[in-house]
Amino acid sequence: MSVEIVRDLRGLHTSIARHRNGPLNTAASLAIVPTMGAIHKAHEKLIIEAKRNADIVLATIFVNPMQFGENEDFNKYPKSEEEDIKRLESKGCNIIYIPNVETIYPDGFDLSINVPKLSSILCGKKRPAHFEGVCTIVTKLLLQSGADYAVFGEKDYQQLLIIKRLVKNLDIPCQILPIETVRDENGLAISSRNQYLNTENRNIANNINKIIKNAANNYKNKDIESTINFVKNNFLDSGIKKIDYVEIRKGENLDVISNNDKSNARLFIAVYINDTRLIDNIKL
Repeated sequence: MSVEIVRDLRGLHTSIARHRNGPLNTAASLAIVPTMGAIHKAHEKLIIEAKRNADIVLATIFVNPMQFGENEDFNKYPKSEEEDIKRLESKGCNIIYIPNVETIYPDGFDLSINVPKLSSILCGKKRPAHFEGVCTIVTKLLLQSGADYAVFGEKDYQQLLIIKRLVKNLDIPCQILPIETVRDENGLAISSRNQYLNTENRNIANNINKIIKNAANNYKNKDIESTINFVKNNFLDSGIKKIDYVEIRKGENLDVISNNDKSNARLFIAVYINDTRLIDNIKL
């Protein structure tokens, strides 16, 4: 059976019901993979993980205006619907939900959802409304689909923890499945925004993973401040001229970490290469 494309809520519910009550009339499980399109290798890994855990795989394509701030790239975010559908279908996706803005945020929509503590640090400092937009759309998609599982990547590690907290706090009966950051042959974390990089900028970006891996390898022998300065100085030396943040925090809850207890630490970075913002993280 080929992939089914649905664009409204009624179509989504009808399609899910049909798949859940298949020929054997068994209650099939459903995994959702929310995306903003521009499907790449990392999205495909999410689909593969979803298929490994559930009978039905639902992918969504929706560029969510609520998670973009002023002067961010909402209007130029890469779109390739026809190619996206082909790639998702090739990995075994059963349903693709492609709603428009009016379907997700109908006239009179007046709601936002936030996880304030986890959303106020790291990326949340410079993008104050970003995670509120993420929480709102993810909550809507989980409730609209009734998914048993949802798959997210560790590249957006802060987002992953926020969604886990969101699901737990709202008692949403959906298990969050993480997958490790998917990287290209040079170690660069795969992202739709990598399309913005020209050859020169990509060569600069390829240094990010090398630098944070070196920091991870030497973390035992350095204090926290030295590790952070090592990363910042190497970024600057490699041609990365604008650093948003370099921080080390607890991997389980993003709490501040100290030299007295350096266990379960994770390094988080956000940098700009020209106007393109890239994030990454690594376990130390």
